Amino acid sequence: MRLNMYLLRKDAKGDNSVIRTKAKVKTLTSRTNDLNIAKIFLIEGDSKPPKWLADLDQVAMAHAGDKKYSSLSLGAVILVSAADRLVAVTFGTGFHVLEPSFVERGFGLKVTANIIAADKIKSVQTRGIASNSRDQYTMLPVDGEFSDLNVEVDEEWLRQLSGKATDKGFATTVAGADSLRIAVPDFPLTQITSKVESVLAVYAKDDYKKNFAFLDQITPLDKKDPLIEKLDDEVVKLLRSGSDKLAFSAPDPFDQANLDHYELACGRQGRFVLGSLDSEPVMSVVAGLHSNKNPLTDIDIYALTEDDKPVDRVHPLKSYVMAEISNGGSDYLLSAGLWFEIQKEFRKEVNAKIASIEDITDELALPVWDVSALDDDPSDDTIEGSYNKMVSDKKAYGLLDKDLVYFAQYEKLEICDLLTPKAELLCVKAASNSPSLSHLVAQAINSAKAWGDEKYQSKLSDVWETIRPGDPIPDRGDVTFVLAIATDKSGPLSKSLFFFTKVQIAYCLKEISRSSFGVALARINVKPGVVIKKKRKSTKENSPAGE
Repeated sequence: MRLNMYLLRKDAKGDNSVIRTKAKVKTLTSRTNDLNIAKIFLIEGDSKPPKWLADLDQVAMAHAGDKKYSSLSLGAVILVSAADRLVAVTFGTGFHVLEPSFVERGFGLKVTANIIAADKIKSVQTRGIASNSRDQYTMLPVDGEFSDLNVEVDEEWLRQLSGKATDKGFATTVAGADSLRIAVPDFPLTQITSKVESVLAVYAKDDYKKNFAFLDQITPLDKKDPLIEKLDDEVVKLLRSGSDKLAFSAPDPFDQANLDHYELACGRQGRFVLGSLDSEPVMSVVAGLHSNKNPLTDIDIYALTEDDKPVDRVHPLKSYVMAEISNGGSDYLLSAGLWFEIQKEFRKEVNAKIASIEDITDELALPVWDVSALDDDPSDDTIEGSYNKMVSDKKAYGLLDKDLVYFAQYEKLEICDLLTPKAELLCVKAASNSPSLSHLVAQAINSAKAWGDEKYQSKLSDVWETIRPGDPIPDRGDVTFVLAIATDKSGPLSKSLFFFTKVQIAYCLKEISRSSFGVALARINVKPGVVIKKKRKSTKENSPAGE
């Protein structure tokens, strides 16, 4: 038998209150004398034929209106009380009727991590924490170890885990996310209370810390968690006050090269065209929003090409906001519309790694990022490209921006944007131009991995010769990858960057350092009162659409 379980929050009651109000359920009479079974519900769905049958009826005599083709979707929920907790055991469509606000997040994942055999892992589902850019399911062809799945635990949070249990008496296979799914051969449902008790006993353990200690690092809040409303209210206050504690970043990995502008739709107050989602123009739109409107949900953002074609689906402003809020002694971060709780030890660990990275801002003294001047430069189609060319000319750096190395037909790489005479490979990016600067980090990591390739070395040698004629290419131990970040936030990068960006950079440090390269940070000052953006050609920035 396969059992599907949800742990309900401590304030849940063993009655209809944990069932969605619109659900069609009826209470069944128990056949047992088990007092731990609080309630048994039967869920009766609508009796109707599948929608595709009507389509089939257009080309065949399927008789879509015949009642004999109608099917009734059934489900059941057994509420079991054990160890002072309430567990919902669901069958069929039963999981649909549980009120989400009562479901304990990560219950099944923790049970699975506590009981799964370290060498019998079958699959995982992960999502990148720095943006909503990756939600992937990975399955091994045969059971293996967690390391075989190539999950980067510092930049992804584990949503689901499955495999074989160490104790076959507990279950043969286990899979967990919020729910727990276990396979128990020849199991009589009359023993459901004892099984729930054994599940809760496993849940109470901390065996997972041996192989999955990272599960404690980042915890996503359920969308129904009442704390989210309080956190959202804090963000709204920051938005309306024009606070510099917020930033805005795209939640999806759309093609930045095709992005020309954004439109912010504010209902009857109109649509506003922005060259970029820099803080100043976004705050100006929020300031004009009626006081009875919620900027997080009542402002929609369209990412558009020069021809006003979408490059991403429409998102509410909340999906673009990056915020860090402290509440009740805990730290919470908003990214891609999701709230995460960050454990203090993990924050401390990441901050320590970032603080250990050398900041060479003063040494490099990179020119100011002046959008107005760069936008008038006809030499490149992008602000970033014009900036790199300007720096190359002013400081006699080698220019590698868009000068790609082609390894194969579909494999190409940009070594870096700028190369200094001191063998510093500068990867340049504006803080608001890519989701949490993940593109910047990926550029540096991929470049470091390709260092030994002949084509890579040939391209690097050609540019090195222009700035250090006659000198051999430096050894990797003498090379430093520099993450050069343009930002209008004050203070050193180690303090002004958002936490999820720091997580990405800490990962970059780990990956590049293990190959004997150095890693450094450099801040690029942005001229106040301008927008960090891609060049615009067709629409006046910061004005109501249509003007």
